[in-house]
Amino acid sequence: MNLKQALDRWLERHQTGPNRLLHILGIPATVVGVVLLFMQSWLPAVACFLAGYVLQVIGHYLEGSRVGEVILLKKLFLPTGSFARRLTIISFLVASLLAGGLFAQVMVSRYVYFNLYETIAPGMYRSGQMPSEHLGQLIRRLGIETVVNLCAVPTDESSYTAERQVVRTNQVEFIHLPFLASLYPNREQLNELLDEIEKIEPPFLVHCHGGADRTGMFFVLLALREGKDWDQAMRQLSLLRFGYYSRTRSATITYPLYDFADYADQHNWPKDLEHFRLWLNKADPQR
Repeated sequence: MNLKQALDRWLERHQTGPNRLLHILGIPATVVGVVLLFMQSWLPAVACFLAGYVLQVIGHYLEGSRVGEVILLKKLFLPTGSFARRLTIISFLVASLLAGGLFAQVMVSRYVYFNLYETIAPGMYRSGQMPSEHLGQLIRRLGIETVVNLCAVPTDESSYTAERQVVRTNQVEFIHLPFLASLYPNREQLNELLDEIEKIEPPFLVHCHGGADRTGMFFVLLALREGKDWDQAMRQLSLLRFGYYSRTRSATITYPLYDFADYADQHNWPKDLEHFRLWLNKADPQR
């Protein structure tokens, strides 16, 4: 069955105005419920999901037609068709739901909430690039005292100058450590980063463009400074929470972390901040 046939069948079961109107309201509500579920907003997620389905069921009741999901469940679980076919469809639906929810969570987190999280300890905030007016509101609301910008942008670029102006207006310290996410950082860059990590104190905000790769590396090293073990620290590079994926080109900035971990395993070293700097200045990171 092609897309046109599927659409025709859907329209056959949704012919009256009230049914279509309730579906226009109900379908987005269920989608929002799935998004909220992946954002761990459990109660709003369940409420939206159930409300969306109730609206759709009411629409079908008013029209006197069958609910599409009931039709699908009958096809899947009643003794018609092959078991392999039903299992394939069920697996596809589950995989689609999980993939769609993950994608929606990443998109909403990054482009609606600017990937803003308070993590590791109170007052330690990480995010992506946000509009300057939003940054100003955030500084005042959270009491931010230091803003760290990890973007490799020219100092005369409009986003940079606007951010500097907001920071100065709010009398907040501004630190600019320019990194290209797609390049393996050299020893001097990493030492400068470590110097800032060792002395920075909350409340602060660290950001790059998306808040996943450069900011993620900063927070892995910061977590080590705070006494977290290696596995706990590496949770700052999370696909589900922050949108980080190690196979992308922008993740190249984080590769020194993996190289250090390999070296530490080979030489039975502790994976802490002290030994990261020792490895950094003994080995020669790629350029």
